Amino acid sequence: MLTVVANESYQKYCEGLQSEIELEYGKEGLPPKPANARDRVTVKLRKEFTLKPEFKELWARIKHKTRYAVKIDTEKLLSDVMPELDKSEIRPPRVTVTKAQLSVNTEDTFDAIQVSADRPVLYLDKRHPLPNLLEIMANLMEHTTPPVRLTRGTLLEVYKRFSNKKAAVENPHEFASVAVRIIKEKILDQLVNGIQYEKVNEWFEMTQFEDIPSWADYLVPTEHSVYDHVIYDSDVERDFVNDLEHRDDVKLYLKLPSWFTVPTPVGEYNPDWAIVMEPRDSHGDPTGEEMLYLVRETKSTTDMSKLHLDEARKIKCGERHFVGALGVPYKVVTKANEIF
Repeated sequence: MLTVVANESYQKYCEGLQSEIELEYGKEGLPPKPANARDRVTVKLRKEFTLKPEFKELWARIKHKTRYAVKIDTEKLLSDVMPELDKSEIRPPRVTVTKAQLSVNTEDTFDAIQVSADRPVLYLDKRHPLPNLLEIMANLMEHTTPPVRLTRGTLLEVYKRFSNKKAAVENPHEFASVAVRIIKEKILDQLVNGIQYEKVNEWFEMTQFEDIPSWADYLVPTEHSVYDHVIYDSDVERDFVNDLEHRDDVKLYLKLPSWFTVPTPVGEYNPDWAIVMEPRDSHGDPTGEEMLYLVRETKSTTDMSKLHLDEARKIKCGERHFVGALGVPYKVVTKANEIF
């Protein structure tokens, strides 16, 4: 039996848990089975690959760090926030008891099965003095991930434009929570849609490459990778590596290490693959043109609307970083035959 005491419904608790799993492992929400901890191995760096001219050129193109600049249009933010906030239900504060059981279905996803109706046991409105609503909102904005700051004038304008001020006064904490959630979602949309990156005088050093400890269960042996094995996180990545290994036009490739990240408003983004390819004609013969230096992201779908929202946002930022600031082709793919 699991007893949860929380400031949210049990259904929301389970939905949040499932959302976190999807953010980590994709929309299908299927984390890989645990590896055998006794079967530890070391993935070896092929140092001779890092000396190849193709790799040096690839690294010279993608190694640069960037910083981003964003702008917020306050009036547009308010016009985006208010319709959704006005539709939200702000109920009086109360203590509610609900009984439910947690079910893990055949797809290893979590479902909350309610076994009794919500039963309010105590109403708390008008029992305490009215707190500083703007203080609550500002505190919530700053102490959630990622932290965001707005002027008190903007937060006050949100309250002024709210259609149900009586509900906000009766339960200021719930109003602040709902308002801040909506505000942050709309801010992130604005930030990502208008984000611009520029190179800074910093870069990732090749000396950061080293052997990687791992488990044998999630390795693919390779011939064209900078490492002698690739550590894969999903079936999509495993199949992608196997396909790359069977392509004659792939000269070398690299699963970008965890320390290779791009800053975004929704957290650090670690892109998947850097690839060097030789252009070929329709007969499969080299054209003699310059090598192609590519960055590719592998997902179970290329439809951004089917990805977790923050995952899609990071991909959009990654495109602005690589294409906009570094001039490196970037694309989301599912299989190796979609590289171009």
